[in-house]
Amino acid sequence: MNQVFTNRVVSSILVYAVVSGFGLSWLILQVIVPMLTTPFSLGSLANFPFGLDFAYLINLFFQLLITGLILFAISHNSLDLITKAARGVVRVREGPSVERFDLNQRVQHLWIIVTMTVLALTGFAQMNYESWGRLVILPMGGLQVSMEVHLVAAFFLGLVIVYHFVFYSAKYIVSRARGERPSLPIMIGLGDVKSLLQNVKYMLLGRGSEPHYGKYDYAQKFDYWGIYWGTTILVAPGVLLWAFGSTFLGGLPFIFHTDEAMLAVLFLLVFHFYQTHFNPQTFPVNTVFLTGKTVMGELQEDHPPGMRGGVRGGRKD
Repeated sequence: MNQVFTNRVVSSILVYAVVSGFGLSWLILQVIVPMLTTPFSLGSLANFPFGLDFAYLINLFFQLLITGLILFAISHNSLDLITKAARGVVRVREGPSVERFDLNQRVQHLWIIVTMTVLALTGFAQMNYESWGRLVILPMGGLQVSMEVHLVAAFFLGLVIVYHFVFYSAKYIVSRARGERPSLPIMIGLGDVKSLLQNVKYMLLGRGSEPHYGKYDYAQKFDYWGIYWGTTILVAPGVLLWAFGSTFLGGLPFIFHTDEAMLAVLFLLVFHFYQTHFNPQTFPVNTVFLTGKTVMGELQEDHPPGMRGGVRGGRKD
């Protein structure tokens, strides 16, 4: 095992251990313990169905969802890390490069990074104002200022999401109007489920081979569509919170907004960052989000021509 590989794997293990440990601690303290210690409640069954304790049930749903997704993410990535370490192969980033993401895509990505960072920092600081939150909020000028910053960041995040959807929808419609048949490689399909199962079998049992993917693998697709899911659940309740306060509709908007925010941040930490940066093949950082370029050899290895949805021999994208 060469020294480059050893250093990169050890560093990757240490960093992901810290990140996943932080994520697990947050999950246990903020999700699992409250879920297990809160008495089960259905509300007044005599007034079924409107007598149900919707606030409790929605919160319980999110607690179960967050727990399941984060435990899956950590388990999946830990298996991937062990598998890559056992193979003893590290990539040397040399050779001709190819553009994977254009300037438009890179600007959108950086825009999302900045706005989501501001939203997470100001939002969780407000929720934890009596503890660590005041260390963030007081230098900003107080709770009112932090709320205004939060709202501005939310507006700009929504703006880039709408722009992205409109831009690529219009591009697709124009291509269809010209008689072309543009592909949609970002769409999730049955092939992605097969890829996931094949990859888990390969990592867990050592059977078969590591799957190859089309332009995007199942993890990248899940990340992509998660932004739409998350933004929808965050924005609508967020507007209601801004307009009517945290007690509106029995606190349901507050539960939707805060629980989805926790899910989004935790998933970014324990899943997206590992898949993109912290795994041994790209550690310590994958610069493609800045330069838009990747090494041709890596692209052909992970996303070879003639692949679609992770099934070898499928149609071309």
